[in-house]
Amino acid sequence: MTDSKDEMSFQEQIKDRFTEGLRSHFNDSYEDWLEWCDTLYEPDAHYNVNSNRLTLQEYKDLMSAMMSKYDIKIGEVKNMVIENDWGAIRYAVRITDRTTGEVINQMTMEFVQWKDNPQPIGARVIEGWALSDHPLSAD
Repeated sequence: MTDSKDEMSFQEQIKDRFTEGLRSHFNDSYEDWLEWCDTLYEPDAHYNVNSNRLTLQEYKDLMSAMMSKYDIKIGEVKNMVIENDWGAIRYAVRITDRTTGEVINQMTMEFVQWKDNPQPIGARVIEGWALSDHPLSAD
């Protein structure tokens, strides 16, 4: 991989977005993740969670509720495949219910279609699908 995002291929940008997000933004705080969302997703992006197609704002609201109820920590990336404008990733998640203390070890897969924007914007999500072996509820 090259040092400059300007010189990265589209597929390298996608890989960088996946790894940067999981490593640097998701585990810190909802506020950090929310700020990062503005650079990760196209403004009209959609995310599909538990068979529900959500607008970007609906997805942000869902994640706010989830992160309020659960302490969610992304763990090891198990697989990542990138081809053309599609990326798939499978990773471990450790979830702790903030009320009960119950711990859930979850495996999550995401399938994401990306848009190749000129720099400095670069690769951004058009639409994604998230599936987990232990789906959570914000209720």
